[in-house]
Amino acid sequence: MKVMHVVGNRPQFIKLAPVSREMRKRNIEEIIIHTGQHYDKNMSDIFFEELGIPKPTRNLNVGSGSHAQTTAKAMIALEEVMTEYNPQCVIIYGDTNSTLAAALTAAKLCIPMIHVEAGIRTNNKKNPEECNRIVADHLSGYLCTPDRISVDNLKQEGIDEKKIHFTGDVMFDEFLYCASQENASEYLKKYPKDYILMTWHRQENTDSRERMEKIIDFIEQVKYPIVLPLHPRTKKKIVEYGFESRIQKNSNLIITEPVGYLEMVSLLKNCKCIITDSGGASKEASFAGKRCIFLLDLEVWPELIESGWIQILNFKDANSVKTSMEIISAALNSDNKKDKGDFFGDGNAAEKIVDIVEMILN
Repeated sequence: MKVMHVVGNRPQFIKLAPVSREMRKRNIEEIIIHTGQHYDKNMSDIFFEELGIPKPTRNLNVGSGSHAQTTAKAMIALEEVMTEYNPQCVIIYGDTNSTLAAALTAAKLCIPMIHVEAGIRTNNKKNPEECNRIVADHLSGYLCTPDRISVDNLKQEGIDEKKIHFTGDVMFDEFLYCASQENASEYLKKYPKDYILMTWHRQENTDSRERMEKIIDFIEQVKYPIVLPLHPRTKKKIVEYGFESRIQKNSNLIITEPVGYLEMVSLLKNCKCIITDSGGASKEASFAGKRCIFLLDLEVWPELIESGWIQILNFKDANSVKTSMEIISAALNSDNKKDKGDFFGDGNAAEKIVDIVEMILN
């Protein structure tokens, strides 16, 4: 009785880790298919190594390309491996093109499918991940939601309530696990004592020169050290748009290669606040008890926005820019303590997901 995981990028490897760990505890045979959507060592291999995830059964080497190219290449390759291994269940994670490809392929092969991190909505279909997650949710037979708002979203779309399971967030599981494992002193000795953490990679913020310039304008106003593990896509676009000299002249900007998850947990736990366009990192900031400035006008986590954890930065709104800068200044000049609430479950999401796996297998 085999279960197939399909993953392709950094956030999915993190989500896979606690589920795979729980499945191995229960002696469930698993097949890990890496689509190769993230293929750089610092964006891929390091996560399998340090999170203790078994080596992928197969790497499909899909690589980069347009949305149509990556989805189509992944579907062709996934049809072959799903037919070859004939799993009794397929688990998909999040909202990438790998997720969409796996959802379409498994549905057409009539393989039961679990979608981990189901029900998230930004209500903006110009956001490519929104299209992916809607299709994945409506094709999957078992929808594991990270929060209660996601449950409501699925019900409003007419999905059968029997398919919906509030499990909590596997990323919260893994954050708690890694926070108890990591060695902060080893990672943090190369960074200043007080710093802001930044991540920046979404296509909405990299495919437009004007948009990139607005982000650079903003971080130039921040007169504090900013640690920025630079995504390969962003690095490429900085060169393409001719922003290298501005980035290099910013003495407050500390640019590193992409970091592993244990180091990222250390950076999150010890930063003053985070500037990001990542849905995952904006949520993880709340796990670490840190405020977040979000670089897109998307309501990624409504509960975190409403409770003040996330401040959406709208460059067209002077008050939004001002408020964001005030939050950064306040974070640097306080201990930044805040009750993070209970939005994402109890840290045992993986156990609940594997309970569903066992139900399918039996």
